[in-house]
Amino acid sequence: MASEGAPSLDPLDEVRFDVRSVGYCVLCDAIVERTGDGGCLAGHEARAVSGQMVLDPRDPLPVLPRFSLGAFLMPPIWGPAHGQWAGAFFLPIWLFADSAIVAAARGGGLQWIGAAVVIAGTLGFEYFFARKANGVAYRRVMGTMSVAEFTRRERIWGYAMIPLAAALIGWSLYFDLVLSATLAR
Repeated sequence: MASEGAPSLDPLDEVRFDVRSVGYCVLCDAIVERTGDGGCLAGHEARAVSGQMVLDPRDPLPVLPRFSLGAFLMPPIWGPAHGQWAGAFFLPIWLFADSAIVAAARGGGLQWIGAAVVIAGTLGFEYFFARKANGVAYRRVMGTMSVAEFTRRERIWGYAMIPLAAALIGWSLYFDLVLSATLAR
């Protein structure tokens, strides 16, 4: 029996350490600390918390970016590449918005109000998609990469989508304003 203040003779005492279990809560839309039953501290059940990471008690909770620029600018490319096939539905929405703009340019008047409503709705839907995208995408890769790696990868996606979105908008404007007028003759 060891005396007070004397080192323990148990060899496992040297390798024991405290850890925290964290996961992604879909209802909180954040990485949260798990409770004893696997839920989150906000009271959500274990089925709402996916994945599991182990953190040192001194480490802060990792934070996912709240907005995905890549998902906002090019959802038809970003979405399927991240397993979110709902992003592919933006392509027909974009075509509808483009048609509304062309119809407003040719007709004028109240058609501009309709085009503005379609554009506002499209941008609002894209914003909502981009706000939820990182959480859903990180759930898919939680076991294979850290939050820092994921954030770095998503920053690259965002920067890569800027020139692609600019090129798509430029091509669309060129087609709508120049080529469609030429083809209509």
